[in-house]
Amino acid sequence: MLIAQRPTLHEEVLSPNRSRFSLEPLEPGFGYTLGNSLRRTLLSSIPGAAVTNIRIEGVPHEFSTIEGVKEDVTEIILNIKDLVVSSEHDAPVVAHLRKQTAGPVTAADIQVPAGVEVHNPELVIATINAKAKFEVELTIERGRGYVQASQNRNPDADAGVIPIDSIYSPVLKVSYRVEATRAGEFTN
Repeated sequence: MLIAQRPTLHEEVLSPNRSRFSLEPLEPGFGYTLGNSLRRTLLSSIPGAAVTNIRIEGVPHEFSTIEGVKEDVTEIILNIKDLVVSSEHDAPVVAHLRKQTAGPVTAADIQVPAGVEVHNPELVIATINAKAKFEVELTIERGRGYVQASQNRNPDADAGVIPIDSIYSPVLKVSYRVEATRAGEFTN
């Protein structure tokens, strides 16, 4: 007769954004099967929100520069891709970023509609001098996984709208480890 022990799940909270889970004991081979399945599911299937398109005032395309702004548009796009947002809206929403004073432009300067939250307000998006006027319109959408800029391109969009890569997944890293355990007479 086959008698299996019921696995128990333990959670160890390491920080507000990080946890460690252990599930033991498992039948031989189940650790890798469950670990890989959970990793793939956590990275690709949890819905989230991200910026999909931007429009910068006075900028026709992503290879432009902006007078009075230290970073070029490509660097600004890379910084915006690091923006962590959440949205309660199923439809796309538009957030605005306007700054005319010299100094760093951070994610805290973004004016978001109700139901949208910026989780990393300390993120530096650009640095402007006293003569610059910096205005950006950001389109925020909900989705899953990773979507390339080419898939975010809308042929009906106005001129100057720049699609960007979107990382919707709120989970950035998952790893698993399988250790030998003793269950009765067997070690595996």
